[in-house]
Amino acid sequence: MGKATWFSTWFDSPYYHLLYASRDEQEAKHFIEALQAHLKIATGAFVLDAACGKGRHAKMLQRHGMEVEGFDLSPSSIAEANRLANKHLHFFVHDLREPLPKQAQYDVVFNFFTSFGYFDAPEDNARAFQTFAGGLKKDGILVMDFLNPTYIRTNLVPEETVKRGSILFHIKRWEAGGYLYKSIDFEDQGQSFAFQEKVELISKVDFLRYAEQAGLTFLNLAGDYTLAKFDEQTSPRMIFFWEKK
Repeated sequence: MGKATWFSTWFDSPYYHLLYASRDEQEAKHFIEALQAHLKIATGAFVLDAACGKGRHAKMLQRHGMEVEGFDLSPSSIAEANRLANKHLHFFVHDLREPLPKQAQYDVVFNFFTSFGYFDAPEDNARAFQTFAGGLKKDGILVMDFLNPTYIRTNLVPEETVKRGSILFHIKRWEAGGYLYKSIDFEDQGQSFAFQEKVELISKVDFLRYAEQAGLTFLNLAGDYTLAKFDEQTSPRMIFFWEKK
């Protein structure tokens, strides 16, 4: 896609993995269990974890008896994920905006933990939805887990300091132009580093439009990792379910 973009360089940094190392494994485990109970995915179903990071969700899906593939833009994340690989679990490097190598083969496509919204152009969001839809079989399901912009705006923490080992990460958050920005500044071994994350605060209406344009049919919207009913004001997440008819 041309020159390196922030979401490839920061996500490929060892500091990204250090900062987010404490993400709750139990929460992820319970989320997968809730999804399995809701969707009743058959043993041996072929599923895809799109933008899979280091593969923690993909591994949990495989433990539920699924045949799993996962891809990510970050080569270092896929290198880590490949440590989990086995004959039922495979990983590859891929850009969400490009068509998948396997078309119309997946029973379910998952996109977990706000692994979306990092593009500058709306057409890139639309292309990503074409990627999702293209990979799904007829009657296949897309599950997308994204932040709830309304909740984020109400509960934004402007500044905090997070300690990981000997490193203090100084974090600032703000909204501008429809995006949520996060600056991360720190020092390590006498060297100063500065990174910035940016995620588009995509509305529920826009998600529904992208999905409809890709030929997907809306099924349901949950509001947290227990799959409780979505409430615009109080739900921390937007967990969408769509079907490819």
